Amino acid sequence: MVHTRRRHTLGIIAALFASGAASSVLPAAAQTTGQATSFPSRPIRLIVPHAPGGNSDTFGRILAQKLGDRIGQQVVVENRPGAGGTLGSAMVSKSPPDGYTLVVADNGTHAIAPTLYGAKLSYDVFKDFTPITLAATFPTVIMIHPSVLAQNVKEFVALAKSQPGKLTYSSAGTGNGSHLTVELFRAAAGGLDMVHVPYKGGAPAVQALLAGEVQLSSVSVNTALPHIQAGKVRALGMASMKRSPALPDVPTFAENGIPFEADSWLAIMGPPGIPADVATKLNQEIAATLSQPETQERLAKIGLVVVASPQSGLTDVLKRDVAKWGKAVKDSGAVAD
Repeated sequence: MVHTRRRHTLGIIAALFASGAASSVLPAAAQTTGQATSFPSRPIRLIVPHAPGGNSDTFGRILAQKLGDRIGQQVVVENRPGAGGTLGSAMVSKSPPDGYTLVVADNGTHAIAPTLYGAKLSYDVFKDFTPITLAATFPTVIMIHPSVLAQNVKEFVALAKSQPGKLTYSSAGTGNGSHLTVELFRAAAGGLDMVHVPYKGGAPAVQALLAGEVQLSSVSVNTALPHIQAGKVRALGMASMKRSPALPDVPTFAENGIPFEADSWLAIMGPPGIPADVATKLNQEIAATLSQPETQERLAKIGLVVVASPQSGLTDVLKRDVAKWGKAVKDSGAVAD
């Protein structure tokens, strides 16, 4: 009788597995492991929340091509610009948490925006996203027009203090990273009194400096390099923790006793609730892709330095930078339109 009951029970279990009904009673860990094993089984959407042509777009397209080759699935780049990148980011925050929709986030969309937009921002950068990886950084250099009577940062600080309210600086727009980088510099240098002249984009802001309409501006190294090499501008200092290989003779501001850094960064994030094993697989595959010599070489040409952090590394950077850039926004008085 006991053997008959055992055979009957085993028969029921076998039937459950055959019908697929057993999945409802399997432990959650077993089911999520299955998700990671089969992921990805269809194309991944990579949302670039800015217009084509910028750093995040170029980075996204390089990553999409190389990652797609590695995982055997197409990675499709979609540009969803608007409101400083917050519209595309918001869309991703509300996407299904299956790992098939990701965003190329940056310090503008996820470190500056919380303070700049305040209650207008429709997402919480900590609660409404799954961090995947801090992908890359691009160092920032502050440069001055050759007509400025200062050969180094100490001389510039002395000049600015002797002429309060007379020196001007350009930016790509109020609340933009180029604006706030100079705000961090002004504060770290003892509260320099300078006049901000915002432009509608990075190109006209740089052109204003080249034309001598303003005395100072901050841009990424790859943007500044040809102008520095041509002698059209002079590098004042690196707003980074270390010198740039592209400008090895330009010291950091910290080396000159002005401790601040304003590196910009690019990260990969997804909507909240992506299964842990899928997020881990995405982190591993993206990190492996970014570590390929060819990928690093292509990114280096646009001034990007690969980081490929663990997920926790991105969370740590967010915690640090939301506070840092938030203070810069408040100190500048910038408010989003």
